[in-house]
Amino acid sequence: MKKILLFAAILVAFSTQAQDYWTEYATSQPAASTGMRSISIVNDNVAWLSNSCGTTGCATIRRYSLTLDGGLTWTTNAIDLGAAAANLEIANICGVSATTAFASVFPKAAGAVGGVWKTTDSGATWNRQATASYNGADGASFCNLVHFWDENNGVTMGDPSDGNFEIYTTTNGGTNWTRVANGSIPLFIDPQEYGLTNQFHVTGNTIWIGTTFGRILKSTDKGLTWTVSQSPIPDFGGGINGSESGDLAFTSESNGILQTSDYQLFNTTDGGATWNSVVWAGFLRNFGVSEIPGGVDHYVSVGEDLDGAIRGSSYSIDGGLNWVNINDNPDTTYVDGGVIAFLNSNTGFASGFSTSAVVGGIFKWNGNPIKLSNDTFGNGQLFTASPNPTSGELRLSGANIANVLVYDVVGKQVAASNYSGLNVVDFNMASLNSGVYMVKVTNTQGNSSTIKVVRQ
Repeated sequence: MKKILLFAAILVAFSTQAQDYWTEYATSQPAASTGMRSISIVNDNVAWLSNSCGTTGCATIRRYSLTLDGGLTWTTNAIDLGAAAANLEIANICGVSATTAFASVFPKAAGAVGGVWKTTDSGATWNRQATASYNGADGASFCNLVHFWDENNGVTMGDPSDGNFEIYTTTNGGTNWTRVANGSIPLFIDPQEYGLTNQFHVTGNTIWIGTTFGRILKSTDKGLTWTVSQSPIPDFGGGINGSESGDLAFTSESNGILQTSDYQLFNTTDGGATWNSVVWAGFLRNFGVSEIPGGVDHYVSVGEDLDGAIRGSSYSIDGGLNWVNINDNPDTTYVDGGVIAFLNSNTGFASGFSTSAVVGGIFKWNGNPIKLSNDTFGNGQLFTASPNPTSGELRLSGANIANVLVYDVVGKQVAASNYSGLNVVDFNMASLNSGVYMVKVTNTQGNSSTIKVVRQ
């Protein structure tokens, strides 16, 4: 049995902004409590949503939402999947323009055939792309995702069928799909190893896909050839090897993080081949996570707080070592969904749940200025670290410094020192090996910030 992953699930100044980070808008859904399974941002103006049931036991929703004005207003309609629609459901939507998008569709009943559907008229009509056949002789075909890098080049991935994972690529907008040969895909390791709906991440030409055995399928050439690695978690969310789930985000083709539903965090610096546990501080959440493209080590996390009581969002500017709560800082309306995506530092969306056709459903990032250095305390007090790079001695200057912690790139604390509210601290890093370190400084008021320091 295949369990659908429901929750596929910033760089900002530490100081409080007068303007909220998120504003909620209506996705025009006719049914209350409509959520979403995927967010696809085409550019600063155009984005597509795949809508889904947001409560337990409600009817399957096969709808999309489309914005052409950067998320201020949304249009919506049903996705017509033909006579068999009652036995089908949408896994994700990938938009490539204001008129063209692709939907991955999976079967909900024996004998139903899913696959990839395409619209070229802004969602008015949808047509199945027959050459991504998803009709294996063993009856195991199950489409998990579709992604396009542009209007021509795309990939779609499904569960093992007829001998291996069912993966197709196209170079002509889906007119012709070619199944990737078994020799180019690592074999699945158990009959219950599946992919998961909308459980993937793309950066550049590289795509990573999580499985129910905690493995990560990876392609660096838009889906033509694949490698596999083992993540540190047993299952990305299928309920096969545990009840927890995980979500991936990468700021480059090398650097990324893996966030889990039970508040574990891991990072990688080799594209996911190996992972290290991160000792994080602050307000990490547990549903979805997104990188901020163009930034270094900048992420936003959405979901519940560690007590599981309040949903919301948090950000990290140091690769996940420290997470700052956005709830009441300054947002008074909290992100309550589990899907998040950013196009760049100005354009991002987080999922919510509709209250009515004119209230709720999507949170839009307000484009708050993205600060490209992490050198301010939470209350606006400035500190500096010099020289940087350093051969050993590091002078930290700021107001009322009370504590300094130093972490290596895998999140392990390697040095610490306490002070009595000094404005200048000479911190000796001579005993540390050459490399990159995160130096977290906290003042007597409890405000803290982190700066990246290079030890020569």
